[in-house]
Amino acid sequence: MPSSAFISYHHDDRIIGEAIYDQILMLAGHGEGKGAVRCFLDARDIERGVPWQGVIDDNIKEMDWLIVVFTGEQSAYCGYEIGTFSHVKPNDRRIVCLHDVEKGLLPVILNHRQNSFVYDIGNIAQQDQDKVSLSAQEEVNYWYNSEVGRLLRDFCSYSNLYVATHEPSLYTYNIALAAKRIANAFALARATDVAYETPAQISFEITIKNAEHILDVPDNAAVVGTAMFFDVLGLSMRLSLSKCQPPTTTWGKLKQLVVQDSGRIVPWIYKVETDIIKATGNLAVSGEDATFLGKNGKVYRALLDRHKMYVNGDGRFYLMFVEAADKKFAGAMQTSLVLSSLILASRWHFIYIESWAKTEQLFSENASLERFAIACRQLVYNIDAIELEAVELGAMNQQAMVEAFGPEHRAEVEQFFLDWARAKEKLFNVLPKNTSTITDDNKQLISRAILSFLEETRHQNAEFLKLSVDVYSNVVKINGVM
Repeated sequence: MPSSAFISYHHDDRIIGEAIYDQILMLAGHGEGKGAVRCFLDARDIERGVPWQGVIDDNIKEMDWLIVVFTGEQSAYCGYEIGTFSHVKPNDRRIVCLHDVEKGLLPVILNHRQNSFVYDIGNIAQQDQDKVSLSAQEEVNYWYNSEVGRLLRDFCSYSNLYVATHEPSLYTYNIALAAKRIANAFALARATDVAYETPAQISFEITIKNAEHILDVPDNAAVVGTAMFFDVLGLSMRLSLSKCQPPTTTWGKLKQLVVQDSGRIVPWIYKVETDIIKATGNLAVSGEDATFLGKNGKVYRALLDRHKMYVNGDGRFYLMFVEAADKKFAGAMQTSLVLSSLILASRWHFIYIESWAKTEQLFSENASLERFAIACRQLVYNIDAIELEAVELGAMNQQAMVEAFGPEHRAEVEQFFLDWARAKEKLFNVLPKNTSTITDDNKQLISRAILSFLEETRHQNAEFLKLSVDVYSNVVKINGVM
């Protein structure tokens, strides 16, 4: 009775299916002859334009063996063929699987089958794929006794297709040769797999279930990031060494840790959420610039690079932290820092002090709750923006600022840094970390804290503006500009 095998594989693994097909025919040629075996491989046995399902059904019913190729996540598991073969031959155990993944990763339906593991044979470029040297008896024995070799022996002994009595001197060699060629095919199929990946940017991904028309990013959204991503945030996440997976967490946990570390609203978190919500609605992302100071002392911007929406409604959003460009002026350190101070002080003046009556109205107890909460969040954004711009300009370095303004102004510069820190600390002791918790009950307390902070910085700003103008004027006079 002739032997027969149906080879089931994913189209990406065609090279493996063809290797199995060719090696079975090669072994049959050394035994009962190629006419004594029939192998079905859709790539060779289904003509173009012919309805494939009927051909597959007919051939599965006639075959004695089903050989399944499985190479892991990148290879689709051919469940249709397995299900059909099991239905036609419910008591037949001749379903085998050639795979190169751990058995725990095999599809459940194959757990109780005769599965053969294909071992990694290393760098195939340094292997001779066409022969096994007879002088290397250890290599012959290795492949002959490998799981692939045992599978080939089992298949060939079925109906005596090819056994040791056919070629006593070459049988072991031919089985070893066929096993090695099949293993090489697995290695070749893996050649386009990613060996390693080096990110050029600090990136992370957020995956959201049922992401269509969301109103916020759910706390259970999965966050996967590079080690650099978590390092910049000063977070230590567990790395799964056994599964070689990057660090992961949830959006809710990430927000909790970041807000807890900063002690206040985090603008880049809000921008990411806003951009994701807009992206799901096919809207352009916000042009808002939300920067933050990483734990490495560098300033970054959070950007949504792209997103994918899947047929099942899930969404995956690809984001990155891009380092802000150096904003320091090209001039001498003293001139540059004094000018930077003048710009920063002027910026704060224009935002809140120049139109003081409008500022008082904005943070008044009588303002609507919605407008008041928005103004509070914007205040935090503006404080962060001023401080981050100061970092980029080098103006947050107290020692450098003292040197720039001169020893005669050391006490004034040091006092400014101290007053700003104290005023900010008092403000954030009252201002909620989340503006959604602002209510009519706490609005009065928050209003008074904000106006007190702005009043203090109003006087600080006036004094520092005058100092910056005076020192800058003296510097340019000394340099002969004026």
